[in-house]
Amino acid sequence: MQFNALMRKKSVIAALILATSILIPTHVSAATPKAGIACSKAGLTRTTATKKFTCRKSGKKLIWDKGVALPQATIAVPSPTPSVPTTNADLIYVAKDQRILRHLTASDGCANPNAATAHLQVLIGQNWINVKNINFGWAVTFNVCPPEQLGKKDSLAWVEVYMDPGTTYRWVYTGEVNISNRNAQGNGISGSTTVPLPRPVIDPHPVEGGYGITWENIASRVQDISAAAYTDAQATIARNARAPTAADNFTTYLSPGAQSIDPNIQDSITLLKRTFTLYAAFPHPSKVFFVGTTLDEKDQTYAKIDTLSPGNPFIKNSFDNMYGINPNLPAGSVFTNSKCNGSDALRNTFTWPDLKAAGAILTSFCPTDNPQIHVEAHHGAAHEYAHLIQIQIYNYHNLRAAQPCWMTEGEAEWAQTAVSPDFSSYLSLQHLHPYYLTTLGTDYSVPTNTVWSASELTDYFANANKIATCGATPQYALAYSAGAAAVEALVAIGGSEAPFALDQRMANGESLDQAFNAVFHIDWAKAVLILSDVVAQKMTHVNQSDALTYQTRP
Repeated sequence: MQFNALMRKKSVIAALILATSILIPTHVSAATPKAGIACSKAGLTRTTATKKFTCRKSGKKLIWDKGVALPQATIAVPSPTPSVPTTNADLIYVAKDQRILRHLTASDGCANPNAATAHLQVLIGQNWINVKNINFGWAVTFNVCPPEQLGKKDSLAWVEVYMDPGTTYRWVYTGEVNISNRNAQGNGISGSTTVPLPRPVIDPHPVEGGYGITWENIASRVQDISAAAYTDAQATIARNARAPTAADNFTTYLSPGAQSIDPNIQDSITLLKRTFTLYAAFPHPSKVFFVGTTLDEKDQTYAKIDTLSPGNPFIKNSFDNMYGINPNLPAGSVFTNSKCNGSDALRNTFTWPDLKAAGAILTSFCPTDNPQIHVEAHHGAAHEYAHLIQIQIYNYHNLRAAQPCWMTEGEAEWAQTAVSPDFSSYLSLQHLHPYYLTTLGTDYSVPTNTVWSASELTDYFANANKIATCGATPQYALAYSAGAAAVEALVAIGGSEAPFALDQRMANGESLDQAFNAVFHIDWAKAVLILSDVVAQKMTHVNQSDALTYQTRP
């Protein structure tokens, strides 16, 4: 992503705007006035960027007075066509609020990052004004850029900026971009989006169960964490039993072959409904679909999908990616399942760009001699639904745009165990054996560590908090182990709703530090040291003979 050349030429204007945090007209006299300097005619006025000066007589001299400050405003540039906004590249937008750094990802305009540029503009009055960026880049995606249409144009632009709530912005592209709208110069122009006002956030229900785990004692009570978290999850499900949930508009389709391969496939639906209830307090798509099928039944299943979701191919597109049909994934990605390999495959997907319209959980069942594979898939459906909640919470930032990587998979991993019917299942389904993998499913490897130190985990959390880069490194997959153990610890202290309550605040623009202090009443800098000690102990235990027995039973 590059800045428009005109932006560089106007660095002086940008500096003035940055200093005053406002946008104003830049009409300046050829003879720039200054208080006390000689002027030519009494009553003459001149305007600079910040003041209006008047030439006045002082004794026998004519000099400029001290000037009168101009009223603060945003932009007041006349437009030759008031009904059609125009672009004023001479000015740069600077937000009044310099506290909340927003991570915005494009909702349209799939581009080739090697042959395209992109930048943001905001609408002020009747003018589109360029935005001062803090950071920017490209995110490869396989959910919303169908490869059969776009070839190598597989990336969405993202940017970190200060932008006030209620501000309307758009993306402007040059180069190789697949987008429907273009301006007179041939540049791609996205639809406009408005930064919403902060959404309501919940106060998480206090943890139930009587275990009394706190930040002061959790590192010495690691054996009690699982029991405390599981007990609170069951209490939350019971408490929300009568609340509206995603089950109110929930549609399923299980193919004959899937039911034959896995006679217990209905367990996926049971666990999904428990997950709906566990997280009843949080937003979900207006419609939720669950589709279970086999690769051999693809065509029949697609015909059924056309009746479930007419006119929107988002479910079929996601199955195509899963099956390796026009995959928009790098070679060797573990997320492409072009043939049955003895494992079931799962995926979540959602409508775009209206993320609220519908979401879906997809499962492709494979024959296997290991029934535990299917049990994992049943719980995996709950995992994928947790991702749909994350998408809803962060929908105006786009998927994972403001969430540390350890939370992305850690929350989903804990959710799939929390809805287990009993505590033994909860323990056996915890995936605390660490491995490495990028968010696109490449560079898989297993670390040799059998003993983990708190300092190693502190380093991990530091890297996993770097939102712009953490998904591209193989360390991303430590979220399935270290992230899950951290989320479980947060639940043991703050309750089942606490992690998503943290997300809600970050989706509103709060930093991790601000949100963490509001939800858990402790600074993240202090909490991460405690969490690192706890997670190191949990991950060390998985390599020991007491892996499933050292925990206190509820």
